[in-house]
Amino acid sequence: MSGFVVKQGNTFRLAAVIRAYDGAVVDLTGCTFSCQLRDVLGNLLADLTVRQVAGRTGVIQITYAGDTGAWSPGQYRCDLRTVWPDGTIQSSETFSVSVIAGVTTPGDAA
Repeated sequence: MSGFVVKQGNTFRLAAVIRAYDGAVVDLTGCTFSCQLRDVLGNLLADLTVRQVAGRTGVIQITYAGDTGAWSPGQYRCDLRTVWPDGTIQSSETFSVSVIAGVTTPGDAA
């Protein structure tokens, strides 16, 4: 996974395809997921929701239902924690999420 950019106040929604080391798409049946967004000091910014996309083997969607407008601009860290049906726990590499201020904001008049 690489880094992502989200503008304050925009919907946070990422999609990812989970692949094995050989590039094959992985069957995620029975897996549970967790994902958090934290600052560089480890402070929690948001608990994110992870769900498998129906009918799409190996595809997940990571979302945040809250208001990203409250997030301060900055560089944050995230990873995906997967618990496999056999109890194995595996985390993705850490990826960055940059929060930046939007240019166009609701309610501004020209």
